[in-house]
Amino acid sequence: MSKRVFLASKRAVVSYAPEPDTGQLRAWLAPGGTGNVVAEQAGYLDVAWIVSADSDDDHRAALENPDGMRIELPSGRGVRLHQLRHDRETFRVVQNFLTAELMWAGNNYGWDRWTQPSFGAETRAAWERFGEFTEDFAAEMLRRSEGEPDPVFLVHDYQLVCVPARLRAQRPNAPILLFVHIPWPSADYWRILPRAIRTGVIEGMLAADTIGFFAARWTTNFLACVADLLPGAEVDVVAGTVRRDGHVTRVRTQPLGYSPETLHRRDARLPEGIAEWAGDRPLVVHSGRTDPIKNGERAVRAFVLAVQGDERLREARMLVRMNPNRLYVEANAAYRRRVESAVAEANAELGPDTVRTHCDNEVGHTFGCFERADLLVFNSTVDGQNLSVFEAPLVNERGADVVLSEMAGAAEILGPVCRTVNPYDLLEQAEAIAAGLLAAPAERAESARARREAARPWTLESWVTAQLASLEVG
Repeated sequence: MSKRVFLASKRAVVSYAPEPDTGQLRAWLAPGGTGNVVAEQAGYLDVAWIVSADSDDDHRAALENPDGMRIELPSGRGVRLHQLRHDRETFRVVQNFLTAELMWAGNNYGWDRWTQPSFGAETRAAWERFGEFTEDFAAEMLRRSEGEPDPVFLVHDYQLVCVPARLRAQRPNAPILLFVHIPWPSADYWRILPRAIRTGVIEGMLAADTIGFFAARWTTNFLACVADLLPGAEVDVVAGTVRRDGHVTRVRTQPLGYSPETLHRRDARLPEGIAEWAGDRPLVVHSGRTDPIKNGERAVRAFVLAVQGDERLREARMLVRMNPNRLYVEANAAYRRRVESAVAEANAELGPDTVRTHCDNEVGHTFGCFERADLLVFNSTVDGQNLSVFEAPLVNERGADVVLSEMAGAAEILGPVCRTVNPYDLLEQAEAIAAGLLAAPAERAESARARREAARPWTLESWVTAQLASLEVG
């Protein structure tokens, strides 16, 4: 591609910490999430990647490496990372409140609307801080692209939704893509947000030439929000376009499944003690971040109902595999406690050590669990996509069936070859767990083959190609 690409997302794939012996900073890779996906995209395109510095050690790394730091990714690709040093208080407010508690909850249906939310002065102040945070990213992208006649801007995820408007004001002819990695709620739910935020976010997004989502339902919801809040905008749902003030924005569904290189190079291994505990018994694996949307508590309760309902399942075991994520957010910390409480109750009913939890950020442990499982459960209450649903069937070695929430973005592609369930219906989930474990070997093998075939086309490379094609560059 002749045009130079500039790529940004808030979250990096690494955090920095000193080596105990030497004190030299080392980059520590984190598993899963937006950071890894965008990092692999940067590696595939061979472009630099602009992110936020988080910890004190991240700030130190940024100061010591003004030209960025080169890191190696799980796929074996390399990427140069440029960390932005935001004002500490601005970053704290955006990280801990505006995105973690406000925007994340708003996009993921995290409020009951009876008791939450209530917006006051803190919310207005945070929105002003968000403007400063947005300006940091836009200014850095513009600085790095200065002198480039035809830059292409790729802006990723919900923390940067207002960056396209800042870029457009300075580079009116540059192709800009904004990709949102999380769900987009219905128009009625989006209206919960304060007027300045709900309208300001959408206006900032529409400065992009293309807005991408993982699933068609999120694309449809976004277009409905535009029509609801911006009556002057011309929304064409069939064409997936918004025309406003002479500018046309294309809204596209661009699914992603997995990185072939990451799967090929995986270092899969079970966490210590799990192989001995499971033996050759049927093993159910639930996997996800420590985030309430991952719905592990209901998965455990459904497993209990399945085992209690059929004597043939008495030997089954269940592992709730969690990746610790943003445990400084009380909702996430409370979710982990609820899962552990559900596991304790399950063991009281089914017998000691029937269900276990395991919580760490070792990518190899996640892949090891995917390989060993006899049944995989991904029952998110809502999910932008959930790449694990694609990865797990491609590496599994035992013909594991998959129980999949109909509210995960992945269900639009893999739903027909999985046991799709209502994530709130415990009986339906219990029936799906039992059916998946008790299916005949030939049925399991054919179902596993169909899932692999359905998942295989949705590679990182095809996803990146779709983004550039939607900007009409390539």
